[in-house]
Amino acid sequence: MDILLPQTQGELVYIYISARNLRNLDNSNILDFRCRVYLKDDFIGETEVSKSTLDPDFKQPIPIMYKFNKKQKLIFQIVDADQELSNQLITQSNQAALVGSCKQPLAKLMGARNSLSQLNLMKGDDIVGNIIIHVSKKGPQVIGQNQQGSKVTEIKWRWAGVKLLDLDFFTKSDPFAKFYSVNGDQIDLIHQTEIIKNNLNPNWMGWETTEEQAFKNSKKLFVEIMDYDKLGSQQIGHVTIDYNEIKNDKRTEFPLLTPKGKNAGTLKILELTIIEPPIQATEIVQEEPKDPTFLDYLMGGWQMSLSIGIDFTFSNQPITKPDSLHKIDPNKLNYYQQAIKVIGGEIVAFDYDKEVPVYGFGGTPKLPTYTKNTMDDCFPLNGNKDSPSCQDIKGILDAYVNAVPQIVFSGPTFIANVLSKAHLFAVENAKKNIYTVAIILTDGQIEDQDDAIKVLLQCQNLPMSIVIIGVGDENFKYMKQFDDPKFLKKHAKENQTVRDIIQFVSYQDFKNDIEQMSSAVLDQLPKQFMDYMHINNIQPIKMSSVHISKAM
Repeated sequence: MDILLPQTQGELVYIYISARNLRNLDNSNILDFRCRVYLKDDFIGETEVSKSTLDPDFKQPIPIMYKFNKKQKLIFQIVDADQELSNQLITQSNQAALVGSCKQPLAKLMGARNSLSQLNLMKGDDIVGNIIIHVSKKGPQVIGQNQQGSKVTEIKWRWAGVKLLDLDFFTKSDPFAKFYSVNGDQIDLIHQTEIIKNNLNPNWMGWETTEEQAFKNSKKLFVEIMDYDKLGSQQIGHVTIDYNEIKNDKRTEFPLLTPKGKNAGTLKILELTIIEPPIQATEIVQEEPKDPTFLDYLMGGWQMSLSIGIDFTFSNQPITKPDSLHKIDPNKLNYYQQAIKVIGGEIVAFDYDKEVPVYGFGGTPKLPTYTKNTMDDCFPLNGNKDSPSCQDIKGILDAYVNAVPQIVFSGPTFIANVLSKAHLFAVENAKKNIYTVAIILTDGQIEDQDDAIKVLLQCQNLPMSIVIIGVGDENFKYMKQFDDPKFLKKHAKENQTVRDIIQFVSYQDFKNDIEQMSSAVLDQLPKQFMDYMHINNIQPIKMSSVHISKAM
């Protein structure tokens, strides 16, 4: 599979794909299917071809670097393998090979229970089957079966290209390698590496296979080195390798030839481990990682849950004013809506029930089910004080749009009670292995600093982070102090540990660019999360094997 790995930090995960009840487009024979994955318009990778079944379980996973602070919306396309022409995203004008497709952010796939999702495959307005997606930190494996002692010879190796032929005019080639098992005149894909941009001496990531998978029919291995291009990749060179020369003769370098038989560089083995099966079967016990990562917790069962507080003080300006910060425009989201959607959406992805308590403060609510005659510094945005939660980001935005015209903006700006609600929410979440992220959206300096500090100190011992987002043109001088743990330490008891759990960011600092601001906020949360786990000596929940039937 072709994968373009970003050079920024992230964690490698593997996407395993199955499909069920696919619509057969051929009246006489069942089609051969393949699944392709794209990040927007960029081709990420593809599975092997599954032959003559409407319920394929693709064995080859798609590796991708997950970045918590980036939005990664994936597109999955199931295609008729007999009609596929190139790795291009199939559009409305080129649908002959398309069986069905669906879209889903990577974060939502990983944040689903057991990181297992079932989605509808669509073609136009029609449901043409289902796609089952499981995201794992483990590479290719058998899912849902007890693992006994290995009865096969395992191969772990890492390959590189040396002085590859350059096919690009203005830049260097973007090489990736495709490995095939050989069966007479037929070749079957067993692995494709990631793409390495602008590099004629690429060192690809290591991968694993077995002798049974790679050399079931012969001891030959056919390798193509390709130059990636969105419009269709070209072959740089190829070679057929005798596995006995690798295993027995310890050969590591193999000359590549172009389609016309000219020199195209060298294919080289950098690392090789061949593990023969033991004489007696023994149970394989996976060793726990010495240094667990953020994803080990989230994909092992820890969740992240969101609570939100929204400022409705008079400084926001009434919605009748053109410069109102709460102005509702059906064609453009205001700053409050942007922060909820972009930042909140990445956090809610890791919440199984996606129930988010949302409170307003600094306004006089005139909601149908919740009315006050004076300013309320903590009122449920949906008007239900007994059940203040909204369902997912769409539910929050719908409640916001409905509530804004029914709130009289007033003041002062008190946030202590909203923080107290978030604190109580975090206390309950802590009992269920849920890390709480409280977001406070405000346009001005708060006026209950002492009370707010008391609540913030109470939050220190909980699995919790607090993000305060400044909206508008205030300088937020005092608010920025909360972002420094030394500031809270001055107000803490002598022996109290003060973690870095508070972030303050403002739209001004990022020139009103919500994507940049979101990236900055989300970049800090994994560290705060991990600090809590380390301080409290909490290990990840052990991940168990998951069978795809659990998604159905």
